[in-house]
Amino acid sequence: MPKLSICIPAYDMGGHGAQFLAESFERLKEQTFRDFEVIVSDQSKDDAVQKICAGVEGIKVHHVWFRDGPKQASANSNNAMRHASGEILKILFQDDLINGTDALQKMSDAFSDTGVVWLVCGSGVTRDGQMIERPMVPRLHPQIQFGKNTISSPSVLAFRTTNKLDFDEELIWLMDVDIYKRFAQKYGAPCVVPDTLVLNRLHMGQVSASVSPELRRKELKYIRKKFLPHETMKDRIQYYKQILKAR
Repeated sequence: MPKLSICIPAYDMGGHGAQFLAESFERLKEQTFRDFEVIVSDQSKDDAVQKICAGVEGIKVHHVWFRDGPKQASANSNNAMRHASGEILKILFQDDLINGTDALQKMSDAFSDTGVVWLVCGSGVTRDGQMIERPMVPRLHPQIQFGKNTISSPSVLAFRTTNKLDFDEELIWLMDVDIYKRFAQKYGAPCVVPDTLVLNRLHMGQVSASVSPELRRKELKYIRKKFLPHETMKDRIQYYKQILKAR
């Protein structure tokens, strides 16, 4: 059993999915920490991602098809986690990158504290895979479930398999902030590794770039109903601010 399972939901990504995944594998091959496996849950229409997985050397990669599942990242991420065998699950979107050869080691070291259930790390954005823009240290915001994302993408998230929570498959835009809120409600604040260990790639094919106002309003209404028993006046104010933004 590996200590760490890196769970990657994959799809065609406008023809760039295989290329992005190959670049991600190169970063993983450079890691000083070696006790990990990679699970790629693939919803691609072609076999380009599968070929990249079959051809990679130096790291253990398991490719699983998920063509019949719901075509969205929440379900695809959950499928990757179902096939993982590690003590710790690490989410990594296929267009994002691990940053630094000791990134996985730093995450593993943080979990040496048995009190750590879930972890988030620092991140930045990149356009070319090299230059880092807008580095941020994650923090938990009280109204994070309403889109006040002070943590970043799911690629910064890791947690113990014994404490696993699935992504809500009703959500696309708010899939990350929803799971952060649920982890916080169940286990308290995350362990924060402030180093920039993940790079979120900016590109035209990002799902976040194509989220419609209608989807935003729908998911905000769903989130408010979901967390209503725990809602405060500040939550309500944040909710209505986000609804107005989505118009």
